[in-house]
Amino acid sequence: MNNLNYNAILCNKKYIIRIPKDISALLIFGVAAAFMALRTIVPLLYGIQLIFLMYMGVKGFYNANQLFTNKYVIVYGLFLIWCCFSFLWSPAMDKTMKATISIAQIIVICSLMTLYLVNLENLERVLFGFAIASLLMIGFLLLRTRLSEWMYVLKGSFSASTDKGRIGYSIGHHPNAMGNLCASLALVWLYFYDKKKRKRYLICMLLLCLILLFTKSRGAILMVAMHFFGYAFLRKKRRFTLIKIIPLIIVSSFLLYKAIFHIPFLYELIGFRIEGIFGLFSSSYSIDASSYTRINMMKYGLDMFIKHPVTGVGFGNYGYYAYNYYGLFTETYAHSNYIEILAGLGVIGIFLYYILPVLSCITLGLALKKTDGSNRKLCAFLFVAISVRLITDLIKITYNDEVTQMLNVICICGGSLINNYNKQAGET
Repeated sequence: MNNLNYNAILCNKKYIIRIPKDISALLIFGVAAAFMALRTIVPLLYGIQLIFLMYMGVKGFYNANQLFTNKYVIVYGLFLIWCCFSFLWSPAMDKTMKATISIAQIIVICSLMTLYLVNLENLERVLFGFAIASLLMIGFLLLRTRLSEWMYVLKGSFSASTDKGRIGYSIGHHPNAMGNLCASLALVWLYFYDKKKRKRYLICMLLLCLILLFTKSRGAILMVAMHFFGYAFLRKKRRFTLIKIIPLIIVSSFLLYKAIFHIPFLYELIGFRIEGIFGLFSSSYSIDASSYTRINMMKYGLDMFIKHPVTGVGFGNYGYYAYNYYGLFTETYAHSNYIEILAGLGVIGIFLYYILPVLSCITLGLALKKTDGSNRKLCAFLFVAISVRLITDLIKITYNDEVTQMLNVICICGGSLINNYNKQAGET
């Protein structure tokens, strides 16, 4: 009897966790898990990356033609070269060195990923690996963060501009980065829930959204809202989409506003921080120091770009210039990816960095008109992921965020794959 029950469980595939035999997929999963969950365990963080680089580097050597003709490798290779050239005019070369090493690390990893992202099946396998890695991140966060810290986040008294009383530091993430990570991974789980209709996927997504609230990241709240609304309306073809979207967005926004500012739990987590933003648009609210400072930081960066439009002031040198020449309170980043790259690398740098994401966004947007079925959902996911990233780069730094860059290369490769698939389908 026991044997029969055991065999019955084995036959039910939904209870079996399969370890992929594909070594490339397993190593990409390992690197993603290391960046998400293992940042504080340095030997593991760098050890997994080293194994990935060794294995995929050998594959790259034997498939050099495929690797070095890939558009991601060509364009971001040129971007990396431009970063290196900026040593010639950077006043703080140590900061340029640090920023260049950071971007070189992730460009090499993402370039090697292109060797595997050659079909839609592999792309979905990598995405599901990201989803599983997020569970490791959640587990490690719960292990490393004491209950008293969670309660302190909820009940402590903090200003809207402070980094204190926010979750993420225990596993090596700044709270804003942690919030952005949760928002992106929640979209991944939403996609797989929509595709496979398994309730446990929905639970994983909601758990990430709850953790996001404890990061108190305003940008992440905006991200997750755009992710969910965008995917919900693009996942399948609809007639009169705008007529349906506008009333629902208005009603949903009103309900969300009421919830954030009238439910004590939500107000203590995020409502009081959002009030600081309202001060930018209404005198009824007081603008918080963080929002005011960020506006000035963007002005400083634009001024640097106007004075050095072609070359910028040197990669990673925004903080040096802002502190020494504009009176910023400390040497820090611009809190806007566009401003950071414009100020540091000029028009050439901004062109090389954003040309592929913008083209991929256009490609995926056009492909939505031609794609149906399961590929439609994948196309909608990729379009929403890359377009929301392009929008929210206005208020956050992503060039040195490893997981964001790994999702970036997935979207770029996915756009090309779906476009090629549609062309082949049209020819037949």
